[in-house]
Amino acid sequence: MAFERMAKSAATTMKRFEGRQQRALRAWLELVRAARAFEARIDARMLATFGQHFTRFDLMSQLYRTPDHRLSITELGSRLLSPSNNISRLLDRMQADGLVARAPNTSDRRRLDVVLTTDGAATFERMAGAHADWVTDALAAFDDATLERITGDLRALSAPAGTTAK
Repeated sequence: MAFERMAKSAATTMKRFEGRQQRALRAWLELVRAARAFEARIDARMLATFGQHFTRFDLMSQLYRTPDHRLSITELGSRLLSPSNNISRLLDRMQADGLVARAPNTSDRRRLDVVLTTDGAATFERMAGAHADWVTDALAAFDDATLERITGDLRALSAPAGTTAK
């Protein structure tokens, strides 16, 4: 809702801009709309197929990709693709479901890490194959060269100001 109001306001405001500014604003609006729609479609399929939201998949993915399936809560929060307004509540629910556990940090016992459980890793592995298929199907209209170009362009957008993407 808030995004739609912002987009409508931006579209009205955009009438004041011309040329490059107008094209940049249109590109930004379409990029945000596309990302939200894409994530919503993936989320709906994950919920229907696995009973899990994309945010849970994202969290398990971040843990799965580390050598010991473990991250500090702060590091985990910074890596998530989906913003989680309340990571503590999400972790509470996932811990109750046996997907993650909290454990003392190995270098600072005052801090807690999040660890992917064996059940969490198995759940992630089941979801990952379907996720890869859904994303591949959704992007089927683009050839490999176009996908590479899009990836490079998006990396350039997310690179810190004054740097170049790798």
